[in-house]
Amino acid sequence: MGDQNFDPYYSHWADIAARRVLAAHPDVRPVVVAAGITPSGVVHVGNFREVMTVDLVARALRDQEIPVRFIYSWDDFDVFRKVPSDAPQQEMLNENLRRSVSDVPDPFTEAADREAGRGADSYASHHVASFESSLDPLGIEPEFIRQSKAYRAGRYAEGIRRALDSKDAIRAVLDEFRKQPLPEDWLPLAGFCGRCGRDEVAFGWDGDWRVDMTCRDCGAKTEVDLREGGDVKLPWRIDWPMRWAFEGVCFEPGGKDHSSAGGSYDTAKKIVGPVYGGWAPEYVPYDFVRIKGRGGKISSSVGEAVTVADCLRVFEPEMLRWIFASQRPNSEFQISFDLDVIKLYEDYDRAIAAAYSPDDGSKKDKKRQIVRRTIELSSRAPIKIEPGDEPTRVPSFRPLSLILQIYDGDIERTLTHYESAGEVTTDAERARFRVRAERVWVWVEDFAPEDFRYRIRGTPSKASLEGEPREILRRLVGLLDENPGLSEEALIPHLKTLCDGTSLTAKDFYPFAYDLLIAREKGPKLTTLLTTMGTERALPLLRAGLGE
Repeated sequence: MGDQNFDPYYSHWADIAARRVLAAHPDVRPVVVAAGITPSGVVHVGNFREVMTVDLVARALRDQEIPVRFIYSWDDFDVFRKVPSDAPQQEMLNENLRRSVSDVPDPFTEAADREAGRGADSYASHHVASFESSLDPLGIEPEFIRQSKAYRAGRYAEGIRRALDSKDAIRAVLDEFRKQPLPEDWLPLAGFCGRCGRDEVAFGWDGDWRVDMTCRDCGAKTEVDLREGGDVKLPWRIDWPMRWAFEGVCFEPGGKDHSSAGGSYDTAKKIVGPVYGGWAPEYVPYDFVRIKGRGGKISSSVGEAVTVADCLRVFEPEMLRWIFASQRPNSEFQISFDLDVIKLYEDYDRAIAAAYSPDDGSKKDKKRQIVRRTIELSSRAPIKIEPGDEPTRVPSFRPLSLILQIYDGDIERTLTHYESAGEVTTDAERARFRVRAERVWVWVEDFAPEDFRYRIRGTPSKASLEGEPREILRRLVGLLDENPGLSEEALIPHLKTLCDGTSLTAKDFYPFAYDLLIAREKGPKLTTLLTTMGTERALPLLRAGLGE
């Protein structure tokens, strides 16, 4: 940590974690960083915090030209313990409880399609494929390891054998944190019956490579030669340190449920050295991610979990990275899909602006440096921002959401509007525009509050105005009729005098105009609405208020 060659620019928490890793493992290359999850249900955005934490540290190491191996373990050899409430084919899933998640049929594929080889080959594979595909837009590319395949191929035979040879030492470690000590004949084994596939299994060991298995459920007796692989594995608290040593893991974070005193990280640290001659990786505990409006942490087993793919429908990939990169791992935060989305986009745009601003020698330079480094780590591909560089322009979320609604969600017509205003001029800006506009429209359609949404009337109103509102409307129609190409800037002073000579103010009259145009009393700025719609579209709707 006191390295004289340390560049103070690399002061993000991921950079600090990377320095700790290098200090602990100065001669290990490549540096192995690891993450993992059991695909026992939808892999949600809370689970994503682990892979994002590792990716940021991997990026921090690579930015300093350190070779990195990033592995992601799918713990699909774990037990399927609970059926998520929103999963299809509930009866079939309940019949497969207590089996390995890698052996549970895919409920998202009908039985006939499964038999014909269509769909995922298992429940686990379905969730694995969904999550892996959601990482690609974020530029996250781990080396994925399916633990069911590794165990069944005999890859960890030596690791299991060492655990068996050291069973008494392991039992002593585990007993330190148990109310009831493990029995003397306990073996550090778990697994599944070769006949019924369930985990109600009693084990025997011959002192060498053979393990005997007796199913308490169906009574089947089988035996396994560890060197050939099979349905035997290590329990989690022993499996974790075994794989640390096997892969030479130098960094791996863990949720706060693993990080408490006596948790799996504590016991794994005490096992990895004496049993496997390895080391405990540098560790960062991370807190929960919550979804605004829902109580408690996100849970796959409860159902309706929010996924990374769900988030990417509303948040740009690099913005989603930024949301995580701008939070310290041990801080809890929530993801919102309500009006907070607008503020999040505004905060993100301000961060981009600050990151690219030139330094001026003031105290603000330090803050710019921190923001700059966070934006670099949030980029899908590695970048280095020099102060004063120009970012790719993109319209702000709020006005874009209003103009998109004027064009009924037509992104290409909206793009043409911005091009004509000179706000989008390059291919890079067009690509950036489309990425944002797609997400803005999803938010408007699926998440925006009702009073935020509007549509231009498809058919004119049948109600005519009377009295002073009618006179003011007549003036507005005449103005637009005489000046069909009037710009918004030129229209503003005209609207300021529109009500002169009447007892009404603009505030009194505008609800009538909005009702004629969008069937609401409020809407986007009237000058923006009128000039964006164009007189060809606006005038027939306004004239309806005159009975024309």
